[in-house]
Amino acid sequence: MAAAVAADAQVGFFPISEISSYHSKWVIKARVTAKGQLRSFNSKNGQAMQVFDCSLLDESGEIRASFFGELASKYFNLLEQGKVFTFSRGGCKIANRQYNRCNHRYELVFDRDGLVEPATDDGNIETVRFNFVDLRTVQSKTLPCSVDICGIIVKSRPFVAFTSKNGKELVKRDLTIADDTATSMEIAIWGDRAKQEDKVFEGNPVVCLKGISVKEFKGGRNGSLEQAGAMVFDSTLPDAERVRQWWKASGGQASFTSLSLAQEGVTDLATLQTKALPCTVELCGVVVNFKPSFAFTSQAGKDLVKREIVVADHTGLSMQVTLWGDRAQQEDKVFDGGALVLLQGVLVKEWNGGRSGSLLEAGSLIFSPTTPEAEKVRLWWSTGGSSQSLTALSQEGAGGASARLAAGRACSVAEMRRAAELVSTQPEVFCVISRLALVQMKKQGEIQPLMYMACQESKAGSSLPCNKRVGEDGFCPACGRVGKAAPRMNIRCRFSDHSDSAWLTTFHEAAQGVLGITAEQAKDIESGENGREALEAAIRRRYFQHPLQVSVRAKMDTYNGEQRTNITCFDARPVNYGQHGRSMLKSIKEMLEQQAEATIALATAAA
Repeated sequence: MAAAVAADAQVGFFPISEISSYHSKWVIKARVTAKGQLRSFNSKNGQAMQVFDCSLLDESGEIRASFFGELASKYFNLLEQGKVFTFSRGGCKIANRQYNRCNHRYELVFDRDGLVEPATDDGNIETVRFNFVDLRTVQSKTLPCSVDICGIIVKSRPFVAFTSKNGKELVKRDLTIADDTATSMEIAIWGDRAKQEDKVFEGNPVVCLKGISVKEFKGGRNGSLEQAGAMVFDSTLPDAERVRQWWKASGGQASFTSLSLAQEGVTDLATLQTKALPCTVELCGVVVNFKPSFAFTSQAGKDLVKREIVVADHTGLSMQVTLWGDRAQQEDKVFDGGALVLLQGVLVKEWNGGRSGSLLEAGSLIFSPTTPEAEKVRLWWSTGGSSQSLTALSQEGAGGASARLAAGRACSVAEMRRAAELVSTQPEVFCVISRLALVQMKKQGEIQPLMYMACQESKAGSSLPCNKRVGEDGFCPACGRVGKAAPRMNIRCRFSDHSDSAWLTTFHEAAQGVLGITAEQAKDIESGENGREALEAAIRRRYFQHPLQVSVRAKMDTYNGEQRTNITCFDARPVNYGQHGRSMLKSIKEMLEQQAEATIALATAAA
């Protein structure tokens, strides 16, 4: 290379690596390795101008050049990517790193007298020069940034055509690239590159990508190949050969850490409970419950397969996570027996007042992980966690519908009543710490039924029970037949705390939690010795005994043509004293901080 540079210098060509503000008269011979679009803008004086930029490469280095005004119009079509030209009469300035992805300290500007002429291509200048960084390094770079990457295509999705918000027709294909640091990242390619046949991207080929714009997306890092970038398959560069050998030796069986997902490490469920939604997290836990895989057709006509699992960890909490596609179709036995799993890339959203997760396509599902977090969960499960009562973050968690929990707004009974008066047709959920004060046993002097017999036959096209009230003969009008039936509770409860009391309609699952007995047990007591009196005595023994975490849903309904607020209790469970204590300490700390700020403000005003 040194000999080639010296030869060019002898014929008057100045090496790109030597360009600086100290040299004003130079002529360079370079290959155009990338060229941007011709753009229009208004100058400071309002004059319409044009500009485009390109990357120029010789044997010594690479530099960015920008063409303005008349020169932009003159040379845009002349400068073809991949061809060699001579450049002279340009200016030089410090490179703007926000837009410049070349490593040169300076960049060139051609705006008035610049001269560009075609030159003979003697083959000494490379077609493209890469400055590779591995994906683990990309993880720590300040965003946004531009990088060159060499890796394996581990996944390719079909290209999609769509119209952007500004009406532009676009074509895009998403690739998942991994390298020998066992790290992967989602990268979008566009236009003609995206429209290449699927087979080009199949078989895990090595690809070298120049000019990847990396930005933050949903808590992770995603890349996009710039129009002026380059994509080279089957390169013989040393970096490409190294990655190729890694893939053959062990990479094909490796588990990857995805940069395109949240990179905070494993999040325990107690921490997840307080995170702002939506969020993307990595979870490690035990599968405590799972449902069969289920195939269906989406509203868009796409055939999908999903499976819902419930994962619990050492914090004593559980959450429902939905798996899709091949992950959902795995045999039931892999999820059975308290399987320990690591879930990377779980998108968590609010659903029916709770929190539920969905494993992203770019995520990963790893069984029997050996990380420190996994060992902590494994130890918890084997030393008592398997028999521990779990608190569910999802509306339906461990143990099914009986494990409901709303991640509602924490408030007192008085605050809940005031807020409920202001709700609209959109439901709001509140979480109240209170005690059971009274259960309505009679109404207008008549004994009030506390339960009813409900149909347990499956709904048409669903595995869920009908749950409609059946007649004394067991006939269900909804199903049109006599079938299985079971008791379900529906009671009116008065809950009290230090601020106020409230009567709430309390449905089956919540009622069982409030009374501490199942509907079947209540029916057995009522049918046994002393009948109803024995049942009422058992209920009265629950009054003011233990604090409960009561989940309340309030919304505006219309009844007989009049609007009124409908407030119901849909979950009740014993208070988690540790969690509640931490919450109270946090509130006290905030109150003290507010008082301190108010005192300082008063003192400042007095001064």
